[in-house]
Amino acid sequence: MNHAIQIETGKSIRFENVASFRKKMKQSEVNLELGKFVNFLQQNNVQKNGPMITATFGVENDQQEQILDIEFLIPIDKQIDMPHEYTFKPLFHLVHAVYARYIGDPLQIENTYNELTDFLQQNKLQQITPAYNMNLNDIHTLQGNEPIIDIYIGVNPSIL
Repeated sequence: MNHAIQIETGKSIRFENVASFRKKMKQSEVNLELGKFVNFLQQNNVQKNGPMITATFGVENDQQEQILDIEFLIPIDKQIDMPHEYTFKPLFHLVHAVYARYIGDPLQIENTYNELTDFLQQNKLQQITPAYNMNLNDIHTLQGNEPIIDIYIGVNPSIL
């Protein structure tokens, strides 16, 4: 499904009690590492309390495959102690963000990122965060429905 996206400004997202996992890993390791993170939460009787959010801070290329610096953020129902590879954030709050909703094949989301980048440049907005992708429907419960992903990019509120 390809249609013009609607871009909005001045958006924010806020979640309390967020479990976070950030690591540099090969693209082929992402699902395995995410699975370990989710299993850790389940073993600690933690309930997911909102949509999973992902952010990619950087991409490097080695000979065989891309290495991603990626963060997974999962709002949870309570505070817990985390082992060193994970982080507990009492508050995740992104303000003054540019926003767009993407519906469709995740492999085509790049076009939406490009439109957002063009929007930022045309409006002379300075990007100050990576793109945060909020997955509104769980990949395991899609059953033929297209993924819905809200994209937020924090921008500098100053007008220069």
